[in-house]
Amino acid sequence: MSTREEYLSLVFAMTLTVAGWGQDATDSKSTHQFGASVKALHDLTSMSPAYRDGALGLLVAEANRLAEALKLPENLPICETNLLSSYITPPQLVQRLGSFGNITTSNYEYYCSVGKKFSFLTRTGLEREYAKLRKEYRLPMSQMNTNAAYQLAVTWLSEASMDVESLNRDCIVEVLAYTPEGDKGNYFVPVYWVYWTKGTKGRGSVASVELFAPKKVLLQLRVEEAKYILRQPLQVTNFNQSLSGPNKR
Repeated sequence: MSTREEYLSLVFAMTLTVAGWGQDATDSKSTHQFGASVKALHDLTSMSPAYRDGALGLLVAEANRLAEALKLPENLPICETNLLSSYITPPQLVQRLGSFGNITTSNYEYYCSVGKKFSFLTRTGLEREYAKLRKEYRLPMSQMNTNAAYQLAVTWLSEASMDVESLNRDCIVEVLAYTPEGDKGNYFVPVYWVYWTKGTKGRGSVASVELFAPKKVLLQLRVEEAKYILRQPLQVTNFNQSLSGPNKR
């Protein structure tokens, strides 16, 4: 479940609770519970314009640092005015979920979703890119090079300040290529997934990198546990003034 889905689920659950109390608000106890729940919901989702602006500025600055370190095909510097979208997690939910928010440019989506640190990167319009690559790149199986894909993935993780040494120590590494016809097919598309997994296969990865090898394009990068992220968490300094108004943007 994504951070935004977690946020919406939490708010929805509280809204249902409010509605449930509201149906039986004939006695003073129910009325008090209804009012308390409405206030709790407001406090949970409230955000001042100053907090939102400060948080967005931090996200944009972090995205610029990432784009420069990873040599991403971005028009630098990334500015707030040319973002396609942005999401700022309300401060009370930041404390509960560890998610700070995300921004989207025409090239990448940047997420600070684990421990208030940068954790996920996704190429914008990835489904369209898959379709294009399937059509233009059909290579013989003999050209598959999982070692080269692994080295690219490790380089990008290191440049993003992820703890590759600990990931390799704690996890099983698996490299897969995109084989539209299956493993016994005649060709593959040089899109690779490099996974770091704890325990048996199928339990979900702790970290992963997806890449297009011929042009060394980073498609996705994810790290799911904060202890493997060596970057500093983002923090709005005027937290005490963050609840003065709703998130209206």
